[in-house]
Amino acid sequence: MRLAAEREDWIPVLRAAAAEAERCEPYGGEFAGRWVLQRLGRLTGQGEWRPGLRLLAAYGLIEKSGETVRGGRRAYWKMPDRQGVEEALRKLQSDAGAELHR
Repeated sequence: MRLAAEREDWIPVLRAAAAEAERCEPYGGEFAGRWVLQRLGRLTGQGEWRPGLRLLAAYGLIEKSGETVRGGRRAYWKMPDRQGVEEALRKLQSDAGAELHR
């Protein structure tokens, strides 16, 4: 919720990260930041570039998993509380819907 208040423009990135975390759950839950940005592009219909996912890590929503690979160009991440993040995203969406009806 703090992310939504302080950096609302990162909510779509968080949604994409949660979707990737869910997709990768059967394989240990690790996902690459690049995968999140690719999913974000598919969700928004436009190319998105973000300077890595460190901002989400700073908010405690994801955590780095292991060392950076590919010459420092790829980090893998995990979302320790994906269900909690998804619940917060649903609440944000329902709050936004309620705001539209006022």
